[in-house]
Amino acid sequence: MFKNIYFIFQKELKIFFHTFMAPIVLGGTAFLNALFVLISNFNERATHEEATIVTFISFMSTIIIAMAILSMNSLVEEKNRGTMELLYTSPITDLEIVLGKFLFGSFVCLLIAFGINAFFPILLYAYWKAPLYIVISGSIGVFFLGIFTYSVGMFGSSLGKNQVSSILISVIIVMTLWVLGFFSHLFEAKTRAILFHLHVFSHFISFSRGTIPLSAVVFFVSGIITFLYLTIKSLESRRWLG
Repeated sequence: MFKNIYFIFQKELKIFFHTFMAPIVLGGTAFLNALFVLISNFNERATHEEATIVTFISFMSTIIIAMAILSMNSLVEEKNRGTMELLYTSPITDLEIVLGKFLFGSFVCLLIAFGINAFFPILLYAYWKAPLYIVISGSIGVFFLGIFTYSVGMFGSSLGKNQVSSILISVIIVMTLWVLGFFSHLFEAKTRAILFHLHVFSHFISFSRGTIPLSAVVFFVSGIITFLYLTIKSLESRRWLG
């Protein structure tokens, strides 16, 4: 099992660094993050803590964009190249395909959150004198949000017929979670609590403020498992339908 997962991981990694996706995802994220850091640094009235929180909230948008773009090709491209049928006829299960591709997405997200983005937290802490606890928790939050977005994108890619429909499905799911949480105050207490828990951005903001709440970790982990499960079921249905 682990051999097949590692094979999928290596294949995805090789394709990523030999195509235009690497400079778009990694380079684009670094550029946007640098821009956000500069913009936040220009606000002289903000304290170091406030500026750091605003900076990590800005990083939220870049990681969502990066992982949505990365995930839109995860399964759609396999179908377009005709390699999905090859995977179906090989001794590789749907679980191994999904886990291998998710491992790849997690690795790229790790590069962004603690590799490419490492420059910015170091800059924030050493030069900007930002609180270290916010720098650490914010980077962890970026990673969790990134792999959550990638799992949603994988599900969208398993349903979509092309890259556009794939990323559209992913955006609709993420925005639905945001809208449900944003308007949760319009409902009764029990419903409000449930809908607010689905508010993905409120969980990330907790990380950006210097805390690592258990409820946020549970939300992201359970969300990732849910969408990976749905992706596996989507592949199984396609396998049976041919």
